[in-house]
Order: sequence, then C-alpha cells, then structure tokens
Amino acid sequence: MGKKPTLRWLAVIALLLPTPATTVKCTYETKQQNPITDAMLLSADDKAEIAETFRLQRELGDQVWPGLSRANIPVILFNESYEFLVGERNPPPPWTVVEGDAFNGKLYHRRKANEPQAFPVQVGKRWAGSLTLLDLINRRSPLKLSRDFHVALLLHEMFHAFQAGQASDRFKQATKVYSAEARYPSRDDKFAAEWDREGSLLAAALKATDKMRVRLAVREFLQVRDARRARAALSPDLLAFERELEWLEGLAKYAEIRFYELAAARAGDPRYSSYRPELSYWRWDFIRLEKQLGRQEGDLRFYLSGMAQARLLDGLGSKWKKKLMRGGVYLEELLRTSIGSGVK
Repeated sequence: MGKKPTLRWLAVIALLLPTPATTVKCTYETKQQNPITDAMLLSADDKAEIAETFRLQRELGDQVWPGLSRANIPVILFNESYEFLVGERNPPPPWTVVEGDAFNGKLYHRRKANEPQAFPVQVGKRWAGSLTLLDLINRRSPLKLSRDFHVALLLHEMFHAFQAGQASDRFKQATKVYSAEARYPSRDDKFAAEWDREGSLLAAALKATDKMRVRLAVREFLQVRDARRARAALSPDLLAFERELEWLEGLAKYAEIRFYELAAARAGDPRYSSYRPELSYWRWDFIRLEKQLGRQEGDLRFYLSGMAQARLLDGLGSKWKKKLMRGGVYLEELLRTSIGSGVK
C-alpha cells in the first residue's frame, strides 16, 4: 500500500477532524517520542468491545451487506508492543496462546508487534480485521474517541477482511493501485476544484427529497467526473486508482456508518443505548464531501466519494451489493445503470 500501514488509522480519524490530516500526523509523531509501556493482555474494556463488535456483526451484518452476519472474521487489536488475536483457534506461529487469560472463556493469542496495520491481516487461510487499541489511539490523537466509535472503526476493518475473503482477486487488485498514487494529479488546482464539484453534487443527491432530484444530481455528477478525467487525460492505471479505492475504502466507510446508523436506530433497546442517532461522529465526513472533497490528502477523498455513491445506490433501490464483489464492476457504473444515464 502507499501509506505507512501502522499509521493507516490516522486517515480514518483525520476524516472526523476540521483540520488537515497533516495536523494529526504531526501530533502522532511528536507524542511518539514519549511512548508509554504497553500492556501484555487485553483489558476488560477491550474484551467487552470485541464482544460488542461481534454482536453487532452477528445481529446487524446482513442489513449492511449480504452474508456479513455469518462471516467468520477474527479480530486483531494492537498496541506498540503486541498484537492480540481473538476468534482464531489455531493460528500459525509466531502467534502464541496468552497464558493465564481468556476471552469469554476461550483462548486468545498474542505476538510481538512488527509493523502492525489497521487493515486486513491474513491469519492462516482467513483474514482478520485489525485495528489499533483504543488506548493507543487516544494517547496519540488530538481527538479522543469513545468505545462506540472505536467499535465502528473495528467493523470498518472487519469489512475489509470480508472483502478480502469474498473477493480475493479484487481485493489484491485494489491494494496494488496504490503504486500509482505518486502520479495522481491531486494537487492540481483545477483538478481539485472539479473534485470539489463532484463532492457537492454527491452531497446534493444525498440530500434530495425525491428521486427525480437524486437522478438529476447523479447525472450531473457523472458528467463532471467524465469531463474531469477527459481534461486530465487520466491513464488507465490512474482511472483504476480512483475506481478501485472507491471500492476498497468507500465500501468500508459505507459499512462503518451503516452499522452505527442501524445500532442508533435501536436506541430504545438498552443493548444499543450507547449509539447516538444524530451521527455526530460523521458530521465532518459529510461537510468534507460537500465542500472539500478535492482537498483531501492521499486516498481520503475515495473514502467519501465511494461511501456517498454506495448510499445513493441504496436509495435508488438497486440490488447492487453482490455485483460489486466481482472484478470490473464499479460504483459509478452501477449508478449510471440505476438512473438510466446515457453519460459515457
């Protein structure tokens, strides 16, 4: 991938802040000079969080994506010293059983951290969703996260593991496109302004109250996107860079938000009382989509543009999800089909 894997969670957090991603990165690197000794065991709070994540996957997963509730996805949480694996009975070395401790009465495993990543990690024949422990995030980030939001981030990473398991070839292809990142003209002012326009149209489509307005905004979005790409003469590998990252990161962002929305919608159930219907955590996501999409660093714009297209496909009533686990099927093309667009 094109970014340091151990810092990948900063990209997710950066989407929540009203400040540039570089501010978060500088804060991380400054505080890293004064590390705190890391625990050798999962805390009771960490175990409760993992159990809650598995519960949400089991109870809400199929409403987010077909087959997600039943997917067997292990979890890895890590600090600077150790990675902890839960949900895999016999992982290969160097994973070892954590002696004298258990997760819900079952063994869990640990290994020394060696460039751990907030991204899917292959464990034997399966993929695990991997994320930084909340304690470490809150020590390193200017934004202090709550457990409910950390659960949503872990579900984001578990969805990546689901992508890797369900569409292994597509997943490998998507991660390879980061090799084109250095040649992507993201800092070109006109190119960025055109991306801003795409974001404003996606936001307008999401806010529209009737399907005709949705279709008009989506049609204009596709026209602006096609014109931007033609003017910039994007090569096939740069087109793939956009489309595959919208598939990879946009869908995981979509899943993250949908899990939280579905949980918040059950606020009357005491088991879901910690999830807030106002979705305050993602307020900045939708502001950036509407006003700043072209000014997002690295791959951050694709989290938002892919997420927005997926939400629009939901609203248009398209049975689109299983199609996207095949290679060569893109969110934007499904949007064209859904609105009957003649835009090429």
